[in-house]
Amino acid sequence: MRNTVSFIILCLLAVAFSLAGCSHKGRGANSSGYTDAVEIKLKCRELADQMLATMPNDAIQGLVAMPTSFVDQNNTSRTSPLGRLMSEAMFYEFNQRGFPTREYRLTGNISVSGGRDDIALVHDAIVGTQQKWGALLVGTYYVEKDATFVNVRLVRATDGLVLRTGQLVLVNTPIVLRMAKSDPPASRPSATATNSTKDAGARSQRSRNCLYAPIFSSADTLGYGTIPIRQGK
Repeated sequence: MRNTVSFIILCLLAVAFSLAGCSHKGRGANSSGYTDAVEIKLKCRELADQMLATMPNDAIQGLVAMPTSFVDQNNTSRTSPLGRLMSEAMFYEFNQRGFPTREYRLTGNISVSGGRDDIALVHDAIVGTQQKWGALLVGTYYVEKDATFVNVRLVRATDGLVLRTGQLVLVNTPIVLRMAKSDPPASRPSATATNSTKDAGARSQRSRNCLYAPIFSSADTLGYGTIPIRQGK
């Protein structure tokens, strides 16, 4: 009898350890969520390969890429965590392939004094388009029921000429669906807001639109301050 009880206890302990191991494994590198995340990284690599497969090339020689946040194809004034992540990934992928990239969101100084004063990057930044060396990397994504379609272009900033293109399809895994949810619209200032506040908000919105690659606007001419992008008829 005693041997039987001991055997049962040992079996229960073995099952408990097995379940604990499976639970830990499900949260580790072999989990489906981690695998889905790595797949996004591999897709970004595939996108860069498509765009730079023929490098070096005279058409892009001497250019510097400035990746911008990918935008919702149905509303190009809105982006999402997925759009920003793919933009950040393009900085890495282009740099790894020897294509120069430029960080245009630097504040110009870093003042480390505690709190958040040591932040060097800003969200609202203006992407200049007058420099002949500049090439905007712009992209869109379209979320369907089962898949998300991504299209990207490397565009000469001075005239909008498309130099390189790429496209891919992402499976709508849980992580893709979560990240593809668009950012909430910016809140509008109250009627009692001062003129300076309104002007600051307008500048912020213009900058945000620039970050979201205004090349996709249907307007003939885009003029945000000193950033005109003229499109063909």
